[in-house]
Amino acid sequence: MKLVSFGPSFTALALAVTATVGLAAGNAAAVDRHHHPERLNATAYYGTLDIVGRQTNNLKAKFTKVDGTAVAGLPVKFTVSWDRFFLCEATTDTNGYAECKNSPLPAPLPLTQLVLHGYDATFDGNHQYAPASAHNSVGVP
Repeated sequence: MKLVSFGPSFTALALAVTATVGLAAGNAAAVDRHHHPERLNATAYYGTLDIVGRQTNNLKAKFTKVDGTAVAGLPVKFTVSWDRFFLCEATTDTNGYAECKNSPLPAPLPLTQLVLHGYDATFDGNHQYAPASAHNSVGVP
């Protein structure tokens, strides 16, 4: 078996390339560590409560980027504002709206809490967008 030597200049070039690739990968990781998720604006709309049917109607929120561009595909949780009791969950559509049209209320939830405190629509955040939430009231028609 015969070993082929390419000389010291080839070895130096190979080490330089390896070091450069390693630095580039390290810099990419450093950039990712300092990435801040983009802020969103959230708006919640007035909802209603069907007392006899024990369901909420038209709980709706819109999520946009700061420049007003709608954001689709965000999971949004609707909860009672005072105690964070879960009401429903919806995903934003292409216009940035998440809506629970007719959601049955769980039995242990006192309806007065929802009427007194209203609801929050909350996106918990992800690697791309920061958490955002909005609040509004629920009325009895």
